[in-house]
Amino acid sequence: MDNFSDWLIERMRSRDWSQADLARESGLTRQAIGRYIGKKTQTPDEDALKKIAKAFEISPETAFRAAGILPSRPDADEEVDEIMEAVRRLNKADRPEILAFIRMKNNLRKKK
Repeated sequence: MDNFSDWLIERMRSRDWSQADLARESGLTRQAIGRYIGKKTQTPDEDALKKIAKAFEISPETAFRAAGILPSRPDADEEVDEIMEAVRRLNKADRPEILAFIRMKNNLRKKK
């Protein structure tokens, strides 16, 4: 992605969300979302980025990197970042189950 607008459009497309959907989920106005998509606003402020991150269930750092506020990482993998954020949001009692699932999947892959 070359810019925040493209990144935001791709994120919305992957969830089949309209501007109104993202506005509802993030608490931002549809007009603000339209400005970010229409490239009329260069970079959303940090509060808006946090709201967008929460709506997409990703880490704020991922949104900050997409907006160019934080430098990109050469080893960045948005899917892994999304998994990590989802695990962080889990109740601590549920985390061992997820870890056991990941270990099982890795063990199955090793056996192939």
